[in-house]
Amino acid sequence: MELEKFIDKFAIKPNMPFERVVVFIDGAYLRIRCKEFGGHDNIKWSKLSWTFIRMFNTYRTNPFNANLIRIYFYDAIVPETDPDYKTQVKYFQRIRGNYAFTVRLGTLKKSYGKRYRQKGVDILMAIDALTKAYQNQYDTGMFLLGDADFKPLIDAVKNAGKKTLGIYYKPTCPQDLSDSFDWRIWLSKENFKAFLEDKS
Repeated sequence: MELEKFIDKFAIKPNMPFERVVVFIDGAYLRIRCKEFGGHDNIKWSKLSWTFIRMFNTYRTNPFNANLIRIYFYDAIVPETDPDYKTQVKYFQRIRGNYAFTVRLGTLKKSYGKRYRQKGVDILMAIDALTKAYQNQYDTGMFLLGDADFKPLIDAVKNAGKKTLGIYYKPTCPQDLSDSFDWRIWLSKENFKAFLEDKS
């Protein structure tokens, strides 16, 4: 089911314990989907954080309320010599200014003069998700991503005794990745658009 069916209202369920929740975001995945469906990636970060809480608290089979511990945002930045470096620094700084967000950055490197490719981003997420799982810093990990390469990470988090909730655009998410989550919420094109600032 789509996101709207889970967050039609924001209400803490009474007489239910709190679940410690940490969110892990593949930044490139989020930004690409936003650009694809909304034309840009100027995201309303504060709205995004509250959306995660609402998604968790209104999930039909979820017997807990969310205690949002932290949101980790993983992306990559161009070298300091690149003309876009200062713009990217400002973009990531805006994210850091929002409640509970922590930005983890890999690098962007050109291979043989071709387009930039991310380096070190996936491993940053894997280290954080697994380290914090084994240190018992959270009960449920929410993962906003859609790359099949993350399936081993999801399996490892579950093997550490934690629950997993996947958030993704269903038409482009590999089935084996989708199946690996304990719970899943499908985002629509309109959901991604709703995360964005007005173009004006």
